[in-house]
Amino acid sequence: MEIKNIPALGGTAPRHATRTAQKLASFALGWLDSIPCNSECRRYLDVGCGNGFITELVAPSFDEVVGIDMEEERLEDFRAHVNDKPNFQILLMSAAKIEFPNEFFPFITTFEVLEHVPELAASVREMVRVCRQGGVIVVSVPQVWFPFENHGAQIGDKVYARKIPFLPYIRPLHRKYSLARVFSSAEMDRLFLSNGMDLLGTSYATPQFERAGAQANAWERRFVFLRDMLNRCENIPGLRSLVGVSMLKAYQKLL
Repeated sequence: MEIKNIPALGGTAPRHATRTAQKLASFALGWLDSIPCNSECRRYLDVGCGNGFITELVAPSFDEVVGIDMEEERLEDFRAHVNDKPNFQILLMSAAKIEFPNEFFPFITTFEVLEHVPELAASVREMVRVCRQGGVIVVSVPQVWFPFENHGAQIGDKVYARKIPFLPYIRPLHRKYSLARVFSSAEMDRLFLSNGMDLLGTSYATPQFERAGAQANAWERRFVFLRDMLNRCENIPGLRSLVGVSMLKAYQKLL
């Protein structure tokens, strides 16, 4: 899972990408009933929140919302969008050093972040540390069976900032040249289960072509017509891992 190059920062979710955001947020919210509830149950942390576009879809279920990220420009966008609502804390903070007490949050998400963090193992340990016993962590990451590397690659001093077909299938080359990680289901489970979590569920999110739809010359626009068919494939065993650009996982901290 470790890659040779320094992982590229993840950018941000465009606010027009509503279909993708709803998929991720809906999967996350589906696990709320798994959390043993008490008076401090309504506290939520989003790790790598970026501009908060997805965070805000999850936030209405909570009284307190904390978003952390390492890109100040994205955080400023988030702050402006929520207009200083008092129940939001939007903080410049590393996933590998979350400055909150142990077992502070009953619900944590991290959407399309772990592929970018420099310190993967430390980031997972920190999320587990601040997760309450019985609490839930929801993760989405690029998965290894999708045939395109979407974050580009670096060979020597040359950076190729484009989609690269079939690179994820050749793991030694992917680790050597890619700018972001991809994960298998087993690799994700090892990361979290070895840190005291239990697997609740796995799902996949297919491409919605929303970034491409906003770019007049993007070749991916030709494939927007496939969107509904790909969505149906999300629920077909075998096919869902081949067409899912992202893998979604929900874990619960053991009591």
